[in-house]
Amino acid sequence: MADQPSGWLGKLGSLLVPSSQAQNPPKTTVSNTRILNELVASFEDSIQRESVGSSLLFNAHFLIILHPETYEERQNAFPVIVNEAVNAFTAIIQAQKSHYERIAPVAASWFFKFGGGREFGGEAITPGDLKVVGALTGILPGNSPAPSVDSLRVTRRVKQTNRYEKVDIDPHTFQHIDFREPGAFVVKFSFDTTAKTARQPPTVPDNATRNAPAPLRNPGSGLARIEYYMAELNKEDVYTMRDREIVVARKETDNQHFPNYLLVESAYVSNPHARIRFNDDTQSFQITSFSRNETRVNEQLIPRSEPASPQWFNLPDKAQILLNSMVTLHFQRIP
Repeated sequence: MADQPSGWLGKLGSLLVPSSQAQNPPKTTVSNTRILNELVASFEDSIQRESVGSSLLFNAHFLIILHPETYEERQNAFPVIVNEAVNAFTAIIQAQKSHYERIAPVAASWFFKFGGGREFGGEAITPGDLKVVGALTGILPGNSPAPSVDSLRVTRRVKQTNRYEKVDIDPHTFQHIDFREPGAFVVKFSFDTTAKTARQPPTVPDNATRNAPAPLRNPGSGLARIEYYMAELNKEDVYTMRDREIVVARKETDNQHFPNYLLVESAYVSNPHARIRFNDDTQSFQITSFSRNETRVNEQLIPRSEPASPQWFNLPDKAQILLNSMVTLHFQRIP
């Protein structure tokens, strides 16, 4: 008689492989590469879905929703993931632009917001789950009160079809997600709207360039030019650094009378947040940070100092300074 699954072979198999393990396949992990690939897939889908006629259009705002345990495990890699995603987005636009007459983004920057939650839209989120929600523009709701609208039109991968689709989401579904500000990143972009050429992201000077500062030739016209962008206001401005040392601070009445203050109209900037100085001995710029929130120079975290004893760090002649993941300063030395 042939052995049935309940026979001795079945019993032997249950000893070698526990039944619970045999029934439940290994849990899928959320790696950095998986997050990056999902962002790129969402972006590519948005180009095909949103572009119209001769205009290339794409999503600029992304929510990345993870289980709280996965969020804690992956959060140190978020800046690198965002940088790789932006590089991939730029490469995709470069490859696609020949098919369109113009690049027509609705927003002025790419916005990424990571959050941890155990439930989203009535579905449980496990440590192996990853959800990416995309939109053309507009900061999607996080911990702020839900807007007075019935639904939000976004792009997300639908579980039943495993494809990215345009769906309506109840704003209240985001109330279960913890969107912490350290998990928010803004990267400003600028493309030639004729779609013939696209500007490349600013490059970080190599060590040889960084260690060989150019002489300050014309201090009368200013030492440096700082273009800054406030993401929550979608507002930008320009500041010319004319003093040997300046303070970067939040725009408040008490600061108005200081001539060497760069006042930023943003709640995400501390008071003061940082100082930038020109070191006459080395003929180069330096920066120090006083904020309890992040300050990054070309994606490198600058440790916090006490105002009474600042720790100075080299500031390249051309650099991107990110304040609290929300305010971007493009620093450029004036030759």
